[in-house]
Amino acid sequence: MKNNISVILVTLALLALHACNSYDFEQEQYRNEINLLSNSSLIYDRQVADLKGEGDTLYLVAGLSGSQPSGKSMKVSIMEADSLLKAYNKSNFDIDHARFAKLLPKKFYSIPETSNVIKPGEFQVKFPVILKDLEELSPDSIYFLNYRIDPVGTDAFNDNKKEVLFRIYKKNEFATTKTNTFYNYTSSYIYTGSETPRRPTSSNQVFPLGVNSVRLMAGDETFGEYKSALEKINQRSIVLQVGEKTPQNPNARKVTISPYRTIDVQTMPPTGEYDNTFRINVVSTPDGRANYYKEFRLHYKYRLTATDPYREVQAILRQEYNPRADLL
Repeated sequence: MKNNISVILVTLALLALHACNSYDFEQEQYRNEINLLSNSSLIYDRQVADLKGEGDTLYLVAGLSGSQPSGKSMKVSIMEADSLLKAYNKSNFDIDHARFAKLLPKKFYSIPETSNVIKPGEFQVKFPVILKDLEELSPDSIYFLNYRIDPVGTDAFNDNKKEVLFRIYKKNEFATTKTNTFYNYTSSYIYTGSETPRRPTSSNQVFPLGVNSVRLMAGDETFGEYKSALEKINQRSIVLQVGEKTPQNPNARKVTISPYRTIDVQTMPPTGEYDNTFRINVVSTPDGRANYYKEFRLHYKYRLTATDPYREVQAILRQEYNPRADLL
């Protein structure tokens, strides 16, 4: 009995050794299938458009699965779709239509080519999306491109990764819509008549508008509940437009303050460090390290209605940042 078991074991070992010697480990173990690059929610949100005057270019990416690249060209075609956007809105907002994400209007983008190939030995191809005039878009709305693989002009593709929502974010030097950008009040005061001035200790969320402009709340008011947030944003927000360098200080740039919608805001004369400028402030620590801050130094007054008293603001709004990270 023991001899029979030994013979069986030796035979199995010889068969396994033969299989290893004859198996080609370099052969394709997984199929080459085309897919549209996205996260697990079928959203691609890794790129951010720079609000430059000439516009910016982002890329829809078609990838190729498989443990080895294809030895031949793989055709890829894309086409417009809308099913993922509908599913996104239903999942996130149900019937609250006011909050629905929107398809980016065609006036703001173009895709010069919708057909291309993944070349032999490569794993992806990029479709340029040319964006323009994004400063006309509200920073409070969500915009997507919704595209899918065109089966007529595409070789083998992954049916589970054939459609993508491409999120449109924008940024400038001062803020981005990809993440919430907050500036902290530092050495700031809000004067309201004869009362003791308030020293806001909160932060103010800043939104990019144009190449050199941002929007923020005029004081330390809040958006409140989301259903009334847009109304409050329109009533209580101001625009900061960053201009040329000042002759007195080449490291400072002049800031012009204007209403976003209906607020009454008036620029006040510079007083001390509240000189209506934007600058990069470098603060050295005792151990020799340098901390970098983006700073708006502001002096203005505002009121929400014609019957309200003016509130005077002297504020330094500061955001710490890493200049090296901005270059990545």
